[in-house]
Amino acid sequence: MPLSASQQVAQAATQAAMAAMAAQNPQTGQTGMVSSAVQAITAQQSFIIESFRGQIYISDELDVQDTPIYDTLTYAAGGTINTPNSALFSNVEANSGKTYAQTNMQENRRLAAPEAFSVFGIRLGVSENVVYADLISWFNSWAYEFWLGQKNYSRANVRHYSSGWGMAGYTTNTAQSFFTNGSPGRGSMNMVMVKLVIANQMSFYAQLNGTASQVLSSGGTGMIIINELVGLYARGVQ
Repeated sequence: MPLSASQQVAQAATQAAMAAMAAQNPQTGQTGMVSSAVQAITAQQSFIIESFRGQIYISDELDVQDTPIYDTLTYAAGGTINTPNSALFSNVEANSGKTYAQTNMQENRRLAAPEAFSVFGIRLGVSENVVYADLISWFNSWAYEFWLGQKNYSRANVRHYSSGWGMAGYTTNTAQSFFTNGSPGRGSMNMVMVKLVIANQMSFYAQLNGTASQVLSSGGTGMIIINELVGLYARGVQ
């Protein structure tokens, strides 16, 4: 079976690295070091190819980084949450008014070409100063859905998508302090057992689904919802 474009690029990179190491160590007896380096490169190559299932996601060159894709929803105090206005990764372009603090996407519902993403985890967090009653109502009212194309690939109550981030510590203050969706810590984030691949120019989005609507407390702090996809981000080399 012929190699895909991604496999060819990874193979070429490995061969070039092997040749470079061999040139730097001619007949020096350092074969053990060279062999170990080659094995490490080969293992990383295999991991990257497996993460993207060998799809032709980029034609000639690729730059793969461990960096997330994320988007944010902001609701004011007294605001209403419903399915139509909870679409994530759907309002990210220049006219959205969002900065890198809210999103790192450039196009609505797809990655800029040529890019692809292999999803290892889905994190969903809320602003830590959210009013307790609003948070509990949110937990009890909504499921989170992640869509690729026209198919729903993940759906569960919002509690399921533990963020693994937020404030941590304690206080002697007897009043309400802060709340998080799960315990802060990278090991506490929600991970997926089967990787989800967002292919080049593939449509994707996420949304809340459940009750008809939720009205936040008028005297509260509103709610900020952050959705982060954790995994490997493949982009063209520039």
